[in-house]
Amino acid sequence: MCKREKQAFNLSSLATMRKKQSREKHAEEQKSHIRELDRIYRADGRANETAEETEQRRSEDRLRTVARRNNITAEETEQ
Repeated sequence: MCKREKQAFNLSSLATMRKKQSREKHAEEQKSHIRELDRIYRADGRANETAEETEQRRSEDRLRTVARRNNITAEETEQ
């Protein structure tokens, strides 16, 4: 009987692990989808921006890159 109880526990543990992995996979898929939409919206917006807006965007991109390297947010860098 001990073996059966142990098997039931392992199955429960396995089911819990699978649910967690499924949630993680779903979250990653959502993040990927959001990144893709963001890329599309940015590309669409860039087609209509002025030279000043392009320079502003590039400046912000540089700040974000530096911030990422330093593990701080772009807002902290601007201050």
